[in-house]
Amino acid sequence: MGDLILDPYMEDAIMDHPCLAELLADQTSLPMFHPFSGGGTPQMVDTDTFLRAIGALPPLAPPPAAPLAPAPPPDSPRTPHTYGSFLPIYGDLPPLSVAVVQETLPLPEGGDHPVPPKKTIDVAPLLPEHADQPVVTNNSATTRPQLCAPYDDDIEATLRAMETNPAERPSPYFLETTQGGRMTALVRASMIAFMDEFSRFHELADGTLQRAAYFLDRYLSVTPESDDVLQLRLVGATAVFLAAKYEDQYTLRKIDASMVAARCGYTSETRHKMVSCMETEILAALDYNLSGPTAYTFVEHFTRYYGDGKEEELLKEAAHRFTDGSLLTYGFHCYLPSVVAASAIFLARLHVLGHEPWSRDLAELTGYKAIDLMGCVCGMYSQIACPRFALFQEYFFQDP
Repeated sequence: MGDLILDPYMEDAIMDHPCLAELLADQTSLPMFHPFSGGGTPQMVDTDTFLRAIGALPPLAPPPAAPLAPAPPPDSPRTPHTYGSFLPIYGDLPPLSVAVVQETLPLPEGGDHPVPPKKTIDVAPLLPEHADQPVVTNNSATTRPQLCAPYDDDIEATLRAMETNPAERPSPYFLETTQGGRMTALVRASMIAFMDEFSRFHELADGTLQRAAYFLDRYLSVTPESDDVLQLRLVGATAVFLAAKYEDQYTLRKIDASMVAARCGYTSETRHKMVSCMETEILAALDYNLSGPTAYTFVEHFTRYYGDGKEEELLKEAAHRFTDGSLLTYGFHCYLPSVVAASAIFLARLHVLGHEPWSRDLAELTGYKAIDLMGCVCGMYSQIACPRFALFQEYFFQDP
């Protein structure tokens, strides 16, 4: 902006303006350097700014003010002073209408400092008042007592899902398809008998025979096997060795690979390598899925509420004998392990009690009615050499 040229009349008006005399009396001087000039080059002050400073021109309109923050409620202990950049002046604070005044704490006897009172917290009891009553689950109408209430239904559902997994089930007709007639049901029964004798001789863990037979049937479902006696013994003994190590972590304190090979009839110094190779072959055939439930698993699961009474112990032992006896017969592997276990309990009750083989509680516990077990029970009963009890048709049609 260039220099402003004033006519003589305007110059006289400016010189006679009262603001000019006031500025000269105060010796007010305008800055001669721009704030951002660095102090090096003097700049002339803008004419418009100079004229507005001396009052020759009206002042500029003030910029719009920023919106104010909403005022706090009247009962709030905070005031607008606390939100600014200055500390509040406590004398300007309004009186608090809802101020909390702490009660004076009592002084203890012989003490100088007050002691706050102890707070008591109400804690719900960890156990229900009637702990001996049956637990009713949320997702079912069962009223039986549960050993582990938060997980009992989940364990039941997991076992039922695992036993129906096709990837962990043997083929229904593996002797006719995979083995192609090279192995008969009698040869398989002789292998199971050898495996039973082997596990009993070394006093392996309970449930080892059931799991070993489960491994054997799955292995024979996918792997054609020769009719060599030593080879078949090696397969059966290795299946027992794997099952025993699965059931009991201390199995290697009782037996090792060399003992397994020697039990099969191998006498070479490298016989333990044969067992290791057969273990690898069986594991690959099973796709390393070893945890499927067996009939032994379900007998233990269905009798988990049994006590230490003599009658209950006899029932459990008889049920395990019936499930182990079913392993000798080709065809029982087609039934689900839970069906075999429930059928064994059915016959065990007839064997020990002589009456009432099934009940409403057992149907609720196992998930099977008596009519659902009829085929497996009759097949298992026909394998008993000299039964001490009779099996009547009415047992399956009674409504418990």
